[in-house]
Amino acid sequence: MVEKGQLTKAIRQLKPVKKNGPWQVLCDNETFLDASSSAHAKVGVKLWHVPAKSPDLNPVEKVWSSLRRHLRNMDLADAVAQKPHLSKTAYVARVKRVLKTKNMQHIAAKCAGGLRKVCREVIAKRGAATSG
Repeated sequence: MVEKGQLTKAIRQLKPVKKNGPWQVLCDNETFLDASSSAHAKVGVKLWHVPAKSPDLNPVEKVWSSLRRHLRNMDLADAVAQKPHLSKTAYVARVKRVLKTKNMQHIAAKCAGGLRKVCREVIAKRGAATSG
């Protein structure tokens, strides 16, 4: 993915401040980012590795939590209304719709914006978990 240019393409689609890098990418051991560090350096990407099972240091975990809660509520409402189960395609479409809402965008921005504060707390606690 890195050597084929897919990572840089994905980063550019996010409309970063620096259009041509260098970029810093937060990752928690995603297999799609497996490549040598020199391959990342060639394309202007520096990876920030977050320890596994470390939701305090990974803001996307809070976004996923909020998304799961929202989808569970929608599923419950469907069950109460006795609507038929969604197909996989319809469920994927539902997830995409929810992710595009202003509310989810606000939650994602808030979680990402709080990362600096969380990092300071983790450092102050010498690696201990934060209140989140």
